[in-house]
Amino acid sequence: MHLLVKGFILSGISGLGWMGLFQLSNYLLTHYSKVKNWKISHHHIMNICEALVSGIQAIVSSVCGIIVVASCRHDVMWATNLLAPWYAWIGGSYFVYDTVAMYQVHLASLSKVPVSFMKRISSYLKRRTLLVIHHVVVATVLYPVMVYRSGVGDFFVGCFYCVEFSGPFTNLRIILSRTGLKETRWYLANGLAMIISFTLCRILIFPYMYMAYGAQYNMRVLDVIRTIPLHCNVGSLIVFLPQVHWLRLMILGAIKMLRGKTISEAEEKID
Repeated sequence: MHLLVKGFILSGISGLGWMGLFQLSNYLLTHYSKVKNWKISHHHIMNICEALVSGIQAIVSSVCGIIVVASCRHDVMWATNLLAPWYAWIGGSYFVYDTVAMYQVHLASLSKVPVSFMKRISSYLKRRTLLVIHHVVVATVLYPVMVYRSGVGDFFVGCFYCVEFSGPFTNLRIILSRTGLKETRWYLANGLAMIISFTLCRILIFPYMYMAYGAQYNMRVLDVIRTIPLHCNVGSLIVFLPQVHWLRLMILGAIKMLRGKTISEAEEKID
């Protein structure tokens, strides 16, 4: 069977798996809330379920990334690991799923859902603009590039998978908030872990990749930037800039909490 066909099959199965996990957790949590007479809105239940699936994907992606980086660090350009291209199909399907899941969560947050489909889409895009753009670009550009690289640079693909290492903490923040634990030390400790992991794996990972390439070929970072293809630098910059924006929002939220102020639900969503 052609590799492309296998990839699409894997992507389709994993996409159904992500959505199935979201729907299953939604069903179980809704049932649990009714049995326990838990005072929680349908919107918050869906929000928690989206965070659960997102956290699971982040853990899987990080594990794959660590395995790939560890096995390819001796030769950052030519060493290979099968997880590098194949997980791209699974990761890409997740971002397609999550775009749909975010839409469903958004509709659940509305007091009155617009009748017109276009108005619902417009409302969703206005609310989650940057995150939707991020998801679409990652699913349609970044992950396909990870598949079609002629077997070059698995180490760097592994590094990109590792950016999800902060995911469990960003999603745990949502879960703690929606379950009424925002005022606890758990929320504060998780917020600190989130900022540290985000800084390491979504900001510092970029200079690390350039330094790793430079170390192998005995080049300075500036020489690496001038030497590698332009599209590599542009692609890294496109992925990097939103991370800086989101880290800024996290730090502002942390400062607000330390001043004794409460972070709203809108501020918890880093977009």
